[in-house]
This record gives sequence, structure tokens and C-alpha cells, in this order.
Amino acid sequence: MQAYDMDDEPTTYAANSAEEAIALYVRDSGEQVEDGYPCELTDAALDAERAEYDEDERPTGKMTTIRRWLEAATEPGYLCGAMR
Repeated sequence: MQAYDMDDEPTTYAANSAEEAIALYVRDSGEQVEDGYPCELTDAALDAERAEYDEDERPTGKMTTIRRWLEAATEPGYLCGAMR
């Protein structure tokens, strides 16, 4: 799977293709994807360190990357970021 930013929030989805990412985003948000999206994340974006949060959305004090989340994803769908 690849990671795709779906909007400028950004809302990131894991999917096997851009078309699959669009279908999942539309299903979840009820909105169409804006021009210029989806945008497949670059290696730099995948490997950028970001704060890690627990299941209750509280900071853990640790750092992680989108690549780690993508590798842990077992199926296509919402990966991280903002949901409308």
C-alpha cells in the first residue's frame, strides 16, 4: 500500500491506488476530493518524525512516522490526520 494525502488538512489514507484512496475518502467524508489530490506521500514525508498518540488521542511522549503507521496498516483506509 501507499499513503496518500487527500486534502490540505492533511488527511492521509493508506490505499493500493489513488483511485482506491479517493473511493475510501468519499465514503468516509461524504465529500469529493479537491483538485490536486490525492497526492502520494514522498519518502521524506513518510519518514518525517511526528508525535505519537495513544488510542485515546493523548500524546505518548514518543515519536513515530507515517511510514511506521503505513507498515502497520492491515487494510486500506484512514491512516492519520484530520477527519472532516
